Amino acid sequence: MTERIKIIRKKTEVIGGRRQQETSVFYECWCEVQSLATSEKYTALQTGLENTIVFKVRNCRKMEEIRLNLKEFYAEYKGTEFKIYDASPMFVDNGRVLLKCRAGA
Repeated sequence: MTERIKIIRKKTEVIGGRRQQETSVFYECWCEVQSLATSEKYTALQTGLENTIVFKVRNCRKMEEIRLNLKEFYAEYKGTEFKIYDASPMFVDNGRVLLKCRAGA
């Protein structure tokens, strides 16, 4: 099942000696929601990452920028914010990227 996901960029600037954070929608795309592999699921439970989800999206230049700067971005799916902790291309299909996220950005 495919759904829309928003990738939001957080930028922090110093204005008048104070840090100000501004957010903007960086990219909006279609995704397939997947679950973690069995071994990943056990590891996530052991480390306390219970609300973990995987989004399968198409690979493009914007996804490459997200992969290089993970701390600047978070995903929004059905009104819930997810912190992106990994963005890796698929081994089988180089045209797809797996965004691994946990709830609570």
